[in-house]
Amino acid sequence: MRCVFLYNNNRGENMRIMHLGDLHIGKTINQQSLLHEQSILLNRLIEDIQETSIDVIVIAGDIYDRSIPSREAMKIYETFIYEVNQIMKIPVLVVSGNHDSAERLGYGKAWYKGHELYIGTTIDDALYPVSIDDVDFYLVPYIEPVIARQYFEDDRIRTHHDTYKRIIEQIEQRMNKDRKNIMVSHLFVAGGKTSASEREIIVGTIENVSPNLFNAFDYVMLGHLHTPDAIHDEKVFYSGSIMKYSFDEVYQRKGYRIFDLDQQQVNFVSLSPPRDLQYATGTYEDAIKMKLGVDRNSYLKLELSEMEHINDPMFKLKQVYPYLLELKPVIDHKDIRYQQKEVQHLSHFELVQQFYIDMTESEMDNTQKNLIEQLINESRVLDETD
Repeated sequence: MRCVFLYNNNRGENMRIMHLGDLHIGKTINQQSLLHEQSILLNRLIEDIQETSIDVIVIAGDIYDRSIPSREAMKIYETFIYEVNQIMKIPVLVVSGNHDSAERLGYGKAWYKGHELYIGTTIDDALYPVSIDDVDFYLVPYIEPVIARQYFEDDRIRTHHDTYKRIIEQIEQRMNKDRKNIMVSHLFVAGGKTSASEREIIVGTIENVSPNLFNAFDYVMLGHLHTPDAIHDEKVFYSGSIMKYSFDEVYQRKGYRIFDLDQQQVNFVSLSPPRDLQYATGTYEDAIKMKLGVDRNSYLKLELSEMEHINDPMFKLKQVYPYLLELKPVIDHKDIRYQQKEVQHLSHFELVQQFYIDMTESEMDNTQKNLIEQLINESRVLDETD
């Protein structure tokens, strides 16, 4: 059954579209919740929308970070959607991503479309457009090959490329070429740049989708890869995520895109979170003395050398960097080889004594020394008896 969703206004070719993606509401990094930062960023988006003439909002998947989001995550999303869709009366077009539960996200979508909130979660949703003035939007969610194989009853569908190729072929059979055609989807375009948060779910090249599939569309607005610079193409764009979600995203731009159909321009707008993610390397001493050049109130990952003899360095560093999330030692292998040679020339007592100093950063008292010597002597006697 064909379902063409119509929204009538007088904007025509003057349409301005906000392209968002990969909100990942409810994301945690090393057990640190980012809900507070995400809530603030979504409120900033509302302010940007109020100050800018936005006619349509597109969210290209991964609304949530988990298929079963927390109550708090759902409330943050609901508040954002209610504000822009019901209060500001802006049509919102959403597709489900691989992190979302398509069933949960799509619950009630038949009712929502009467309120200009259009949610694409199935192949059926993808095949027919949401029509707004002279623009047809095709909402193509993240689809696993097994789902497409069952839907089309075709065992030849094995990869994501096969999946989206078949879906787009079906779309092209119905497409009105006299109208602007925009595809909204959540997928991995071959050649795109990934980060750790995406590589967790990308296996080999099975997810690769060739950009040649999109030739029939005027624009393709994508989610899935977290950098807006994932691919450089005249009509295929990633929005990127709204904030950094892993430490190898530290140097990526974050924000959203604005498509101005009248001016035929696509602009990127940066967002700065209330608390940034930063990464630094150096020595433990430089870190303690705050000489690493990072904001101590950012979420941090530090890779430090010269802390082999420090007892509980994470605890000590958190006194200086309260939002330190990850600490990785940098080991000098030359120093290790040197230490191994030195150890060979130490007595049993000297080995224990050095271990004690390394762990406690203090010397043993005389009672402790006498006890260690006694234990070593008893052990030596037992060895001789054996």
